[in-house]
Amino acid sequence: MRYLITMLTVLFIIGLPAAAFAQETAEGTVYGQVINGTEGGGSVAGVEITLITYIDNILAGTRTTETDGEGAFRFDGVNPEHAYLVSAKYMDVDYYYPVAFDAGEVTAYVEAGVCDATGSDAKIMVGLTRKIVHVEEESLLVTEVYWLVNDGDMTYAGADGVLFFQLPQEAYCFEAPEEMMIDFQLLDDNRVTYLVPFPPGERQLVYSYRLARLDSDELDISLVADYPTDYFELLVAGEGVEVAVSQLAPAEPVVTDDGERFIYFQGQDLSRSAMIGIHLSGLSGGGGFPLFVLWVIIAVVVAGAAVYIIYMIRKKKRSGTGE
Repeated sequence: MRYLITMLTVLFIIGLPAAAFAQETAEGTVYGQVINGTEGGGSVAGVEITLITYIDNILAGTRTTETDGEGAFRFDGVNPEHAYLVSAKYMDVDYYYPVAFDAGEVTAYVEAGVCDATGSDAKIMVGLTRKIVHVEEESLLVTEVYWLVNDGDMTYAGADGVLFFQLPQEAYCFEAPEEMMIDFQLLDDNRVTYLVPFPPGERQLVYSYRLARLDSDELDISLVADYPTDYFELLVAGEGVEVAVSQLAPAEPVVTDDGERFIYFQGQDLSRSAMIGIHLSGLSGGGGFPLFVLWVIIAVVVAGAAVYIIYMIRKKKRSGTGE
């Protein structure tokens, strides 16, 4: 993200005449405080703070300062009619916060939370993962949806990547939503990593890939629980397809609004690297590609609130047991 901002700023400056930057005198102020959310964390003095300005949704420039000894910062000469982001760079991780001026006000306060960085993923877990297999005429489309949680008080920022996922060895045609694709990187052995540092809290990810169908009407697939997982769901769609699954229990089928039927399995409390064995038979039929992607998007939105509740319940249980 910081590279994108720098590049856009340079292009914007080169492409506009100097007169475009002439503005009326601005009397607004953006001020704030950097707060370290890591217990016993490092000092917030001397933190680099950048005020990013947008005019009519176009990046118009940046200003940079540093926090004082108490973590406070201030920008004067700000136009409250424009839009702003505050960026705090702490331990090589960028944190972004929107600036909001109240109606009629010319000052805005921003509390910029940061955390110490760690290279350990010991506090990363999955509240819910949903893996959806759709049997088509020539291949299988697998979509994986994750609701991840950083359950610690430090930002996870691995040196070679952040979140790692193992795809089946036969997987090909990896895809993710356009706005997220730039943050994924394919590695050796059909692994993929998501590169964006993960602060404490939640993150939702979704991606898909394909598996080739063999000449047989049977196929075995192995899927991995890459992180400790509270809830794991598997849905399989395909006309006439039969499914047998290890580690998961069968549940009532799911039928979408457009009438598509998914065979449904679920499991709880899966350990890291747990293998889910899937045996598909009756593959001679297959099917087309109905409004599957739309269904996935709807599923993400609907289940988001439920996952947050699951996470909060889990935290309360931990607090109750003193863990």
